Amino acid sequence: MISKGKLITELIVPGGHGRAFEVGKGQLLEIVDVEGRQVADFFAFRKQDHAERLSPSHTRTSLRSLAIKVGDSLRTNWRNPMFEVVQDTAKIHDLLIAACDERRYLVDYGVLNHRSCVANIEEALQPYGIGRDMFLEPFNFFQSTRIEPDGTLIQQASPTRAGDHILLKAEMELIGAVSACPMDLNPIGGSKITDILVRIYDQ
Repeated sequence: MISKGKLITELIVPGGHGRAFEVGKGQLLEIVDVEGRQVADFFAFRKQDHAERLSPSHTRTSLRSLAIKVGDSLRTNWRNPMFEVVQDTAKIHDLLIAACDERRYLVDYGVLNHRSCVANIEEALQPYGIGRDMFLEPFNFFQSTRIEPDGTLIQQASPTRAGDHILLKAEMELIGAVSACPMDLNPIGGSKITDILVRIYDQ
């Protein structure tokens, strides 16, 4: 049983929307799939210098893996550790797929005025002066992507269950943002869009 310490922040991210928050060095960040099968697009930035950002591509390179596990370091675009994975009940995450944006819905599905993860994160980070031009790829927590032998990427329904979560230890002061992905035109989020819960603990 992992001791999480004192709960200092609990934040509901409504399904299809986004929220931002701050995490101190040494604090624990828990991201919870409330009802199951809901993807959470996650971005993070060093608080003192937003040019340093959490980076799936640099993390993949460091880990030499497309998967993450307990004990792994999630790294920034400057290759510094930003998080350590402390606990993970979901054990299914995507480090490859770009966050959905307005153009995704228009180009791929012919749909206008659909909510998107990029717009959600942009709204959430506006108070911090962080615009979409600073977004790298997201960590898509709870998202399932299969790679076929020929390299084809298959986006499939998340197998996560209600209460599945990932617990991360912050290695620096940072600003984080989560979008409870509004994608309802392919199978990644199951049959409906639901909430994500964010908790921050002070050890």
